[in-house]
Amino acid sequence: MKNNLKLLLILLTFLTQLSCERDEICLEDITPKLIIRFYNENIPNEFKSVALLKVNIEGIDGDYSNETITALTDSIAIPLQVTDNKTRFILTLQGNSNQGTEDNIDTISVIYTQQDIFISRACGYKTVFNEANASFVEDDDNWIKGLETKKDPLQIIDENAAHVKIYH
Repeated sequence: MKNNLKLLLILLTFLTQLSCERDEICLEDITPKLIIRFYNENIPNEFKSVALLKVNIEGIDGDYSNETITALTDSIAIPLQVTDNKTRFILTLQGNSNQGTEDNIDTISVIYTQQDIFISRACGYKTVFNEANASFVEDDDNWIKGLETKKDPLQIIDENAAHVKIYH
């Protein structure tokens, strides 16, 4: 009887261990951001850094509300809105009062369709952006001289390469 009880206890312990789920950690990519690279308008294949760039995303508070990039950079990554099929970015090239220059504001619009893809229980869903089209509002004083998407129509499925080129 004692042996049967030990055997039953070992069997119950073994079955309990089999029924446990292992911890899942999400190692997959998440919803991609829009990657913008800045290029020299006079030499289109040459990167051109931007300093004192302020980024605002219309309709989003918190992150990217007056987000200022103070370091010289030739690329930025900006999240797209998943609650709408359009995101508007306000990119402000900040002026320098010592040099007598004022802030120069340009607006970029990205229109897209969304597709939610189930990754796993740990990761949940990932949103990819299909048929994306980017454009900028032209005015009398644009610091952005041109805009080009990597592909037409643009698919934003990862962050491995630039999606939009801005010439300035």
